Order: sequence, then C-alpha cells, then structure tokens
Amino acid sequence: MEIENLDMLRDLDSLFLGKNKITKLQNMDTLSNLTVLSVQSNRLLKIDGLQSLVNLRELYLSDNGIQVLEGLENNTKLTTLDVASNRIKRIQNIRHLTELQEFWMNDNLVDNWADLEELSGAKGLQTVYLERNPLQKDNQYRRKIMLALPSIRQIDATFVRF
Repeated sequence: MEIENLDMLRDLDSLFLGKNKITKLQNMDTLSNLTVLSVQSNRLLKIDGLQSLVNLRELYLSDNGIQVLEGLENNTKLTTLDVASNRIKRIQNIRHLTELQEFWMNDNLVDNWADLEELSGAKGLQTVYLERNPLQKDNQYRRKIMLALPSIRQIDATFVRF
C-alpha cells in the first residue's frame, strides 16, 4: 500500500498510519509541520522519505521489518524514537539526535555495548528500552546502561534507583 493524497494537508501536525500494509514512506514532502508520525505495524524495510519532516518530535516505527537505523539526518528535533520489534542489529546514525528523551529499541538484535555511545549526545535521555535484545543476556545489563547513559531514569519498564 502507498501513502498518497497528503499534499493538501500542509498544516497537519499528527499522522497515524498503523496497520496499513505500507511498504515505503513516501509522498510526505509537504508535511513540514508534522510533529508526530506513527507507522507502526506495517511492512517497512527501510527508514527513508522523512527528509522534509524537520519538525518531527515523535516517530513510531515499531513492528516493521527495518534492518538499519538510518534516514533520520534531518529529524534533529526528535524527542521520542520508537523502533521496537524490528530486525535492527546496530544502534547507529542517531548521534545527532541530541533532543532525544525516549528511545525504544526493545525486541531487536543489538549485541554490541559500544553502540550505546550513539546515545551519549542526548543529554536529556530519560528512558531507554533495550529488553529482548542479545545485550540483555549480560548479567550487568542494567548497570552497563546506567554507566553509559548517566541521565537515564528508566530502563525498560523499571525506574532507575540512585
């Protein structure tokens, strides 16, 4: 299914397209005022087509088939990024998302602790979901996240105690 007929909706600020069998993010160039985009539970394999969405603050891409975290170069205002339940192996290409507060990447294939460095620029990062990734098998899972991301207040569904 294609995303179409949005060109007249220039003032649209939120768009929810979950469960629509969408295979590609396209035809959204005129939606520069969009702040929330949800395309959960579709058939996306790649993150692209978001270049003109420079005011995007919340992006929900969970439950797709995305393999690489990419295509977010112009989305520097993101505060929430949900890429849970995909096929992503690396946390990469998001170091520039310095306003990020919520990062949901549970149920993926991340196994490299060094990848957490990609989140170090997000000084206001409060919540990270990484459960059900190979990383979680490490006995020091929570401790390593707290050391790598000092601003974190919640890991998965549990608040951090100081």
